[in-house]
Amino acid sequence: MIDLNVKFDGREVMAALDSLVANQKKAVVRALNKTAEQARTEASRAVRDEGYNIKASAIKRSFSIQRATGNTLLVTLRATGAPIAVINYGARQIGSGVSVNVKTGRKVLKHAFIVSMKNGHKGVFVRSGGKGSKRLPIKELYGPSIPTALGNDVVEKAIMAKIRQKFPQILAHELAFLQVGK
Repeated sequence: MIDLNVKFDGREVMAALDSLVANQKKAVVRALNKTAEQARTEASRAVRDEGYNIKASAIKRSFSIQRATGNTLLVTLRATGAPIAVINYGARQIGSGVSVNVKTGRKVLKHAFIVSMKNGHKGVFVRSGGKGSKRLPIKELYGPSIPTALGNDVVEKAIMAKIRQKFPQILAHELAFLQVGK
């Protein structure tokens, strides 16, 4: 008769499983963070493709990214910002007012004018006192804010499509990278 004695140390197997789970979690965190950065870039592109004449750097600066960690597998991409002064939309003084390019083509703002204030601030203003009013008060004109531009349905759909397309690709890449790194 043969006596077979097998000893099994489960600690090694559990350590290997823990290592595997930790690597997969690390890959998910990396993939989430990289996807968020690509979503921010796609948001910038989509806003400009929709015709908003906003600089890409201004759009990207308006975003804050709360990155995913090992404890929280959640990425928050938040855009904030006040309405943008019309002077930033390529404003040019012309005879009948100010020509601006806010969205899809130049428009003339009748009776508007460009002023440089004593403190150095430059803006597009109109007289706000009504018809035949005195010279003051004047008010500055503003265009849409970046969050407003991002709220456009076409822009939202483009961002979500990019996320759905890129996350699986990036996750597969990160998992392969961690497997090779062993």
